[in-house]
Amino acid sequence: MTNFRLIICCIASSLLLNACNKILEPVSFFGGKQGVEAQSVQEDFEINIKSLTFESARDANKAPYPRRLMQTGAGSEANVLNEADLMTSNMPPSSESNDYLLGIGDQLLYTQLNEFMNSPAQFPTQPTEVDYTLGIGDQLLYTQLDEFVTSATQFPAQPIEADYLLGVGDELTLIQLNEVAGGLGNIISNIPQTGNDENNRNAAKPQSSENVLKTSGLVGTNGNILLLGLGSIKAEGRSLSDVQTEVRNILIRNGLAPSFQLEITSFNSKKAFVTFPNPSKDLGNNIVPITNLPITLKELAITYGLRPSSKDSTIVSLTRDGQKFRMTAGQLFDKTSPRIVIKDRDQIEIDEAASTSTSIEAVVGSQGNILIRGVGSLKAKNRSLAEVQADITRILMDKGLTPNFQLEVTGFESKEFFLITKMHGSKAIPITDNAVNLKQAVLSNIAIDNQTTNRGGATFTTVKLIRDGISYQVSWQELLSGSASNVPIKDGDIINLQDFDYKLGQVFALGGAGNAELVPIDPSKRETLADILFSPKGALNNLLAKRSEVYLLRGRNPSVAYHLDAQNVSRILVAAQTELRPNDIVYVADRPIISFSRTLAEINPLRVLLRDLENGNIP
Repeated sequence: MTNFRLIICCIASSLLLNACNKILEPVSFFGGKQGVEAQSVQEDFEINIKSLTFESARDANKAPYPRRLMQTGAGSEANVLNEADLMTSNMPPSSESNDYLLGIGDQLLYTQLNEFMNSPAQFPTQPTEVDYTLGIGDQLLYTQLDEFVTSATQFPAQPIEADYLLGVGDELTLIQLNEVAGGLGNIISNIPQTGNDENNRNAAKPQSSENVLKTSGLVGTNGNILLLGLGSIKAEGRSLSDVQTEVRNILIRNGLAPSFQLEITSFNSKKAFVTFPNPSKDLGNNIVPITNLPITLKELAITYGLRPSSKDSTIVSLTRDGQKFRMTAGQLFDKTSPRIVIKDRDQIEIDEAASTSTSIEAVVGSQGNILIRGVGSLKAKNRSLAEVQADITRILMDKGLTPNFQLEVTGFESKEFFLITKMHGSKAIPITDNAVNLKQAVLSNIAIDNQTTNRGGATFTTVKLIRDGISYQVSWQELLSGSASNVPIKDGDIINLQDFDYKLGQVFALGGAGNAELVPIDPSKRETLADILFSPKGALNNLLAKRSEVYLLRGRNPSVAYHLDAQNVSRILVAAQTELRPNDIVYVADRPIISFSRTLAEINPLRVLLRDLENGNIP
């Protein structure tokens, strides 16, 4: 048994010396070639060694994390960018949103209640009633009993109640009894019919019967009327009673009995005019003759279909001697309203609403105007809705209408902005009167595209705003933070959402024996030193690793080497708190004794021998 132990010790010693020989063997990058002189042309770095503790780990984590982004594209557009460069924001200054300005193509809906303003009515002053004054054109009817009187006694004039003054064009008819031969009939028959007198052309031939003689005449342009048997009589501007008195006196002077009747049979000299601004209103003749029977404004309005039920939906205007009087139907039919008699040359305007309300669609035309029936053409381009509404209010009030209307934009066609995304390309989005800022415009339309608003992770998103040829940029995170939320969207803006993938970083893992490995790290995950040490292919899973000699090298000249003694289990927690940075170097020294263990593992007969010794099968 003693001999066997001696044999074993000899074998072990031999293997140990062989392992040490491999460890002490120098490493040459030139493969040991003779005649090759190694010259140091590399830069030397100063390395400061620090113990890796929780405090030093916190300091190490404060180091910047340089992250790189990949920009895809063709040719020179494919590039690698620094994240810090894209984090810089240069958005236009924030401002409060302005009112929406109308533009060509916008559609508007105009709705109005057709009611007139119930302002205090103005009534014309009513003159004292006077007799009618005859005028050119008036027609009179003369009636006379053809009787002789015994003396030349004159009867007093018998005035009639009238206020009409004759004028040019009025027609008068004279009627007289023809009872005695040689009476007025003889006088008329003996009058020569020369036809040279202007007034004779206005005189009608007498129509006689057995007992009655009837003749008519018109008030001529000279203001006179020619009655056969009586001659030319001044009539214009005189009342009928005045002309009757003169006819009576003529008959008496001719020795005839004043048995006659003189009446106005056609009123042509005086007129009033009625107009209807409502084009749908058709009530016949718009010229109203003035007669010896006075007609009031209320009676005239009823004649033309106006009723008290119209109230504020109809307005009546009376223009007299250049002065305009305005009143609603309700005011005109009120019991307290004065009696307004229609006079010559009065102009009456009856404006009745076609319906209780009006709805009109209008479009801003190529000239920048909108056309609304009852209002007219209004300038709309580059004006706010409130400005157009103010113009309509002024026009309606000038027309006597209550400004009860609504004007709204129903179609926004003149202004739009453009959104470009990777998933759905570009699309045009109309700008409405509900002003939106950059943040609202992006988030609302991304939701429509079924794109997630929780961007991040392995993707970095920028929001680029192109306005008037100038590019502005803000990161997705800054947009969500609210710093760019007050940038209003304007017509023609282009919003481009660009997604960039992060380029993986790298950490160099080195072993003492010259083993090197390039380990990728994801900047979105922020791996720690423990991830690279204890992963399935980590440095500490190597049997050669010397746990007490773990170093994390970071930075340039001078570099810092954080030393970790991973052999102490309590210190492994520090590695889990230490974040890696791209281009870090993790160095783990190798243990010399491991070469011996590796050799034993490769020799199967020795493993069998050790098994037999353990089981006592060796003598």
